This record gives sequence, structure tokens and C-alpha cells, in this order.
Amino acid sequence: MFTIGAAREEANRFRELLEKCDPSTTYLIPHGFPVMSSKLCSMLLSFHFLQLWPELELKGVTGVTGKNGAITHFWLEVGDYVIDITGINTTSSAPAN
Repeated sequence: MFTIGAAREEANRFRELLEKCDPSTTYLIPHGFPVMSSKLCSMLLSFHFLQLWPELELKGVTGVTGKNGAITHFWLEVGDYVIDITGINTTSSAPAN
């Protein structure tokens, strides 16, 4: 059964697995992860969630800012909860896009 606690645990575990990937052999994960990875990683996480909870309703959300929309970010929402697998908004020293 889906709970936000279970989703948090799965998202954290999923993020840890992504961080352990070697970008030279895992072509989906770029060098510099999590930068430039929010959409792909959120989509992979949504697939994982739907494998665990097939009836789950979630949506992918994108945000754009900066000159000519040059800075983008993507995250998931389940009800009133935001699930941000890459956490770019907490990485102040790295470029977001």
C-alpha cells in the first residue's frame, strides 16, 4: 500500500542507487549527476513507483526560469506531495541545468 513514508524510502533508495552508477558504463546517468538529470531520473522513479503501486496517480511537473527559459527542473507530485529525486534546489554550488 502506498504511503508517503514508503515513497520517501523508495525515492531515497533509488537516489542512492543512481549515485552509485558509473557514468562511463551506465549511459543513462550523466557525469555530474544530479545536474541535468531531473527529468530522466524523475521518469525512471515514476516507472519504479508504478511497478510498486500500479494504481498510484502521479504527475510530472516541469519548471522553467532564467533568460530564455534556460534553467529547467522536473519533479513528481503525488497529491499534495512533491517528490524531487535530484534535489537540485538544495545544491547551491552546482548549475541547475
